[in-house]
Amino acid sequence: APSTSKLLVFIACLAGTRHADAASAQLFQSSGTNGDRLARKADLPLVSDFEFSGPTIEISKDSTDQVIQGFGGAFTEASALVFKSLPADKQQKVLDLYFGPYGIGYTLGRVHMNSCDFSPKSYSFDDVDGDFSLAHFDNGVSHDTEVMIPLILAAQDKVREANGAELKLIAAPWSPPAWMKTNGQMDGSDKPGLQDGCQAVWASYFPKWLSAYKARGISIWAITPQNEPENPAGWEACVYDAEQELQFLGEHLGPTLRADHPDVKIFIFDHNKDHVYDWAKALYADPRAQEYAAGVAFHWYSGDSFDHVASMHTDFPQAQLLATEATFERYRWRPGSTLVTGDWAFGEGYAHDIIGDLNAGATGWIDWNLFLNQDGGPNHVDNVCDAAILANTTSGEVFVHPQYYAMGHFSKYLVPGSKRLQTSRSNTPTYTGAMRPYGTCTADDGLEATSFLRPDGQIAVVVLNCADGDVAFKLKAGSAALHATIPGHGIQTYLFSSSSSEASFEMFDAGLLDPVMPQVTVLPNP
Repeated sequence: APSTSKLLVFIACLAGTRHADAASAQLFQSSGTNGDRLARKADLPLVSDFEFSGPTIEISKDSTDQVIQGFGGAFTEASALVFKSLPADKQQKVLDLYFGPYGIGYTLGRVHMNSCDFSPKSYSFDDVDGDFSLAHFDNGVSHDTEVMIPLILAAQDKVREANGAELKLIAAPWSPPAWMKTNGQMDGSDKPGLQDGCQAVWASYFPKWLSAYKARGISIWAITPQNEPENPAGWEACVYDAEQELQFLGEHLGPTLRADHPDVKIFIFDHNKDHVYDWAKALYADPRAQEYAAGVAFHWYSGDSFDHVASMHTDFPQAQLLATEATFERYRWRPGSTLVTGDWAFGEGYAHDIIGDLNAGATGWIDWNLFLNQDGGPNHVDNVCDAAILANTTSGEVFVHPQYYAMGHFSKYLVPGSKRLQTSRSNTPTYTGAMRPYGTCTADDGLEATSFLRPDGQIAVVVLNCADGDVAFKLKAGSAALHATIPGHGIQTYLFSSSSSEASFEMFDAGLLDPVMPQVTVLPNP
């Protein structure tokens, strides 16, 4: 794992990010073969386009697509407990790594309403059986004030310090209180999970929770009606089919939230990509439900299915698409992976999925737990996982895993407000085989890439190589190009001024770029 001194050097490198010279591109690189971790490399010259017979990545200047909301991770109770266990100086360091001015630029987060599997035990804020008026609802959300809310407040402060922005939080319930469910307990679910007579009271529970969090200084940006509605999990769950969730949204939750919290957005589904298109199709065939829905949220556990996301973006362009959960579960841990180093393939898997989702139309990507302990928990049903940052809660040691650096190649450089550019690849393989386990990336995928036009006028391009060997390639934008090489198992981010290609003039004329460039901040030597 990187030492504290190496992390400070890494943060200092990020602080030095500036606008690339008009005739060059900045390069930031991570690799599983040479030890680079978001390392600043030598700038590469941009020259007039040239003939090249090898792999080529071309950025189109013709149009822009979806706008980035951001990237982030989940503020689970497990994450908050691990965070609280750390010494004060380590707490500040891990906050800075994610949210600080010289960290990787997280601006999104996810919160569970009531408990989830990454809670030490099940809990809700109204356990009084039959309390249909919610008279006993804990308006102080006292359970969450112990560790979760302090972590969220600290992260909010860091985001404001970093860029004056607000942390956008999307919340989801894993389960209603036990007395509202057909199986009479929070863990597990029958089909359906919610009792027929409890739709109205469950809908009323949401605004009370939102108000309670707002009173604690936390405004929620968006919610989903249910985490993983198709999953009758062994932990907190509540099963709906599409018709049931949309009926609940259109008749109960939507009207209730519009009356009490009209600014809170609603995303449906919040489950795997294999069925995401079917749910989107059902949503936009339902005139009541679609009135209240801002878009569709999805997870990665069924595998790539980027075509399903792309079809949804094409057929329902009004839907904002958001990837809200991904992690590597324990069964994916490979022999030889350690707590100290993690597994580099996990970082590649994240980058592969982010590129695929962004190119298909996603506006952001949210990791699962921000922090976990040395055992991949705590988790009350032993559903343990890896995370981008793990900690030994006995010794206070912190371990930064490859997923962190993979996330940083996107979250640090594809800033909110960035607009996707069309990116094409040639002379490189494309995987066309059977569905693979989530987060799988190999040489069969060839070079993968995505590109965005940032609000400051720079173009950011992220390139991924999951093959063992180095790959030389051409990166072309307008009439300009550069010759680059990406190492085996490498991730790169290129930054260059849009004025280095013909695209800039047309985009300024169209009002897509803000010509005012930000001031450069340089971190003093530690």
